[in-house]
Amino acid sequence: MTFPMTLRKSDVPLLPLWIVILALLPACTLSSAPPQVIVVTSDAPPEVQAYYATQGAITAVAFVDIPTITPNPPTATVPPTPSIPPDQLLLEGQRLRINGYYEEAIRTYQQIVDQGAAAVPEQQAEALFWIGQSAVREGLFAEAVQPLSALITTHPTSNYVAGAYFLRGDAYLGLSEWQAAIADFQQYLVLRPGFVDSYTHERIGDAQLALNQREKALESYTLAVQANRSLVPLLALREKLAQIYLAGGQYREAVAEYDAILGVAENAAYRASIQVLAGNALIEGGAGAEGYARLRQVFSESPTTADAYRAMQTLQAAGVELDLYQQGVVAFNYGDYISAVEAFNTYTTQVPLANVPPELHLYLGRAYRELGNPSAAVVAFRTIIDQYPQSSVFGDALLEQGRTLFLSGDTAAAIERYIVIANTYDYLTATAAESLWRAGYLYGTTGQSTLSWQTFETLAESYPNTEQALSGLRLGAAAAYGEGNIASAERLYARLATISTGEDRATAYFWLGQIARSRGNTQGMTTAFQEAASAAPDSFFAARAQDILNGVAAFQPPAQVNFVLDDPTERAEAEAWLRSTFGITQVGELAALSPQLSADPRLLRGLELWQLAAYSEAQTEFFELIDERNAAQDALSSYQLAVYLRAQGAYYPSIFAAANVINLAGTTTLNAPRYIAKMRYPAYYADVVTQVAATRQFDPLVMFALIRQESLFNAYATAAAGEKGLTQVIPPTGEYIAEQLQWPNYQHSDLFRPYAAIAFGGYYFGEQLRGFEGNVIAALAGYNAGPGRAIDWLALSGGDPDLFMSTITIDSTRQYVQLIYRNYNIYRALYGG
Repeated sequence: MTFPMTLRKSDVPLLPLWIVILALLPACTLSSAPPQVIVVTSDAPPEVQAYYATQGAITAVAFVDIPTITPNPPTATVPPTPSIPPDQLLLEGQRLRINGYYEEAIRTYQQIVDQGAAAVPEQQAEALFWIGQSAVREGLFAEAVQPLSALITTHPTSNYVAGAYFLRGDAYLGLSEWQAAIADFQQYLVLRPGFVDSYTHERIGDAQLALNQREKALESYTLAVQANRSLVPLLALREKLAQIYLAGGQYREAVAEYDAILGVAENAAYRASIQVLAGNALIEGGAGAEGYARLRQVFSESPTTADAYRAMQTLQAAGVELDLYQQGVVAFNYGDYISAVEAFNTYTTQVPLANVPPELHLYLGRAYRELGNPSAAVVAFRTIIDQYPQSSVFGDALLEQGRTLFLSGDTAAAIERYIVIANTYDYLTATAAESLWRAGYLYGTTGQSTLSWQTFETLAESYPNTEQALSGLRLGAAAAYGEGNIASAERLYARLATISTGEDRATAYFWLGQIARSRGNTQGMTTAFQEAASAAPDSFFAARAQDILNGVAAFQPPAQVNFVLDDPTERAEAEAWLRSTFGITQVGELAALSPQLSADPRLLRGLELWQLAAYSEAQTEFFELIDERNAAQDALSSYQLAVYLRAQGAYYPSIFAAANVINLAGTTTLNAPRYIAKMRYPAYYADVVTQVAATRQFDPLVMFALIRQESLFNAYATAAAGEKGLTQVIPPTGEYIAEQLQWPNYQHSDLFRPYAAIAFGGYYFGEQLRGFEGNVIAALAGYNAGPGRAIDWLALSGGDPDLFMSTITIDSTRQYVQLIYRNYNIYRALYGG
């Protein structure tokens, strides 16, 4: 029984990678390998690793003629291979699914189906289930129905039948076969009651609504609300139910749903939006007074939200009298500066001058400035200075004068104004410190480097206990160093080291070490770098200091790497540490889920949803449990969840659970046990990453560091600009890479497949690396901000990795590169042989 599949693409070789490596092993010797030796171990869950261990798994192999990834799909189905045991095929199918090779996984599972009696019935049923699940997750709904139907028909007593009904229901939804979907979901509820009832009833309601069966849909959604699910999706479901009530003219019922949301929601902006929806529903339902009262509440209590502005518009249209000052505030926060100016000016004509709050003039000045009227803005700010010298916004008004001059293009006048403020109002610590900082910063932007760092030094001397002093010393010392005034830079960095902690302290000591190094002062260099490394062990400059002490170049790869994730010795060491650190008295292995966790409905729901390819909903359930255990400072539960979720392939929440253990211990990643640290900084998809890295000729640890920074190994990550997948490739870049790879029928959603995301990210990073002649730091900057900018920064730095970091003019890019460097050093420490 073979199920035809519409294969969109596959760039996996016909033989799985581990089989290719086995075939190459007899011809490989370490002496024939390149200088870097890669130790490749599958990133599959522990049971997969255990299986390969019993088969004599490969633990060391050089990359010799490993086939490169090609996007051309196979033209023929792999013939059945009865000699391969079904359990081995199931494990290999799992590996392929995890890596996103869904078509290849389907062909692997199909071999089990084709073996007939050679596979036991439950193996046949499992293979059919995963064929269907792989098709559903790829949106191949018609192709999914056949294997799932075969499973239901031929293996009616299998443990996989219930899930098959759910998946087939999802497939029918995708095919708009609403009645068939309803029947399957109802059958699932019969076979698996009490697990994901809420999500199942919601799907039934969706189908019924599509059939215009409104009353039945309302019943189903109500059942979904009454069943259990995590808070965030429950609130979303109540919103959906409220909208259906509104569409049917059942306004009170809709308001009841909104009130249920307000009874538990805590986020102020979200509460404002729900309150406005409830108010509008009441107004539409004829309860105007009650509805307007709710809108007034949002208008008065949530003036910074967009919903306050919308509420104000509704109230104004209804002729409801509103406070003019509050109208101005709401309009200003929304960005309607014309309305804000009108409201404020009208207000000042209707109340006695003594009753006008000074904050009004601050808002008025800012609104005028936004409207391109700087002279009116200065007058408004001057009003506060002249008439309200004791006001809490007096200092803000002073600063806004300088900012208005700067935004008008007169930087010199702005600097002069800030200096006058600092000298005249030195008793206002926060205002004077901010004035000096702004003056120093503007000196730097206009090429007056000496005046910049001198101003920052004055700031640190006059106001040493302010955040502005720390920031100023960082900028001033860098400016002095950049212009070659090493003595002044050393003085400023020494002061920064004295008054700062954490990353600021690490930064200061790193540059003090570099200065000592340039003078040949080995002892001073060593002492400073040691201080940097200990000040903030997981930070960029701590990592750079440690590298220099160890004689290691930036991003220098280790001689070999070992990607074993579940070493028994490391696990035993971790559990001994857990007992000692957290006073755990439990005997036996600690990794197994406690009875309480095993029975937790959020975990049970999450696991069921995960198997049914409802990954986003599953992760929401997992995270609610993880966050709760972390808030309770339950390190043991966090550890157990990290181990268990990793085994399920739920890598993203597993990382958070592992991080919680380390944070609760109050230690750093590299001071935590390796077993737990590896779950926080994992090497998932190692077989794919190492193959891509070998093809594109870069260190695989860099790719792991990049993936962790981009997506935290969340294969379904999506960002605001359309970035998708593990390597967060944006649409234009994805289209460009697809052309270079000759990727057939490229869709941006392809990047949700881990192997595709790694292939695309690896290609683009490799291209940057070649363009920058192997300079990893410049290549990463180019990957994040574009190669054009990185070329300019590299020219300014002269190729020095540390000076390059200070030349990056985009804060987010500088932080991005620093964090990947930090990640890389942690990966090298954990996985470098």
